[in-house]
Amino acid sequence: MKKTYSRAFTLIELLVVIAIIGILTGVIVTNLSQSRAKARDAKRISDIGQIQLALELYYDRCKMYPGDNQGIVSIDSSCTTVNGTTILLTNYISQIPMDPRGYGYDYSIKIGAVDYVLHASLEGYNEVIRDGLSSWDSTDFRIYSSTGYGSPTFSASSCGNSVGLTDYCVGPR
Repeated sequence: MKKTYSRAFTLIELLVVIAIIGILTGVIVTNLSQSRAKARDAKRISDIGQIQLALELYYDRCKMYPGDNQGIVSIDSSCTTVNGTTILLTNYISQIPMDPRGYGYDYSIKIGAVDYVLHASLEGYNEVIRDGLSSWDSTDFRIYSSTGYGSPTFSASSCGNSVGLTDYCVGPR
């Protein structure tokens, strides 16, 4: 009697291969979602930098940040220079960036428009947080976000630089 050998895979071999593929897929998907969160955080940091630059250019021309002396804050505020030119923040930034998830960034201005804080909530801790404000005095500040004037969504304690915090805050350069 002749022995015949089958060249097919056994059920156990197939199950082992499927389990290995499942584990690898899970690892890849997890790493991909972390990479996407880091990419969104990088965009937030970049957006804050663009807004900060526009605010500084506005201040250079108007000697105040957008808002009025009563602390009513609006990104659409304008000033009139000595020679009668009306300056808008949109002269320096065509569109105010929005958070990748569709929310506005927080913008707080001090009454008298001489100081401000920009705030973004990051999804994870990032070393750039150390370059931001370690703390700020919220006295006499009014809160504005791209979604409109309203109650504060961040506070002085949010703008810390302790390990684990995800609030990124910047002020005048």
